[in-house]
Amino acid sequence: MYEAYFGMNPADPFSSLTDEGREKAMDYINLLHASGMYEKQTAKIIPFRSIDIFENAVSAGTGNFLVDGPKETVRIDESLLPEDTTFGVCISGDSMEPEFHDGQIAWVLQQESVANGEIGIFALNGEAYIKKLKDDKDGIFLISLNEKYAPIKVGENDRLDIFGKVLGKSDASAITGHC
Repeated sequence: MYEAYFGMNPADPFSSLTDEGREKAMDYINLLHASGMYEKQTAKIIPFRSIDIFENAVSAGTGNFLVDGPKETVRIDESLLPEDTTFGVCISGDSMEPEFHDGQIAWVLQQESVANGEIGIFALNGEAYIKKLKDDKDGIFLISLNEKYAPIKVGENDRLDIFGKVLGKSDASAITGHC
């Protein structure tokens, strides 16, 4: 319609091209789109989630106190958290190496039980641990992954509390100011 009254439309670069020229231009435009190099950049929304991190570290060694310890609620990029994470705890010691290292954060699903062979957060007589649970005919044991540490036997008169199952870990540097 514009062209009928005013001539060629300067805002439409296709108006002066033949059908074949328009096809070639569209082919080139499709190549530019396919390369991804010339797309407009749009803001990417990064979902964050609030989560508690206990400030008292759990021991990957001889035991640290965790029960009712101080915690801080932080906002974390959801991509750093395993699905179903309830809270985080700082790891202290080397007994869970090579899987878990001193200063990392363990992400935990809070639950009252942990299956045999799973890694969990436990309190044995008030001392908090990150350990693998072993429950067999010889009794219940908290097992270190690092073989230089002996299994910890849970005795009849001991109190064993289970805080939850460990789902994953992050380096503390990913969460500024922790561990």
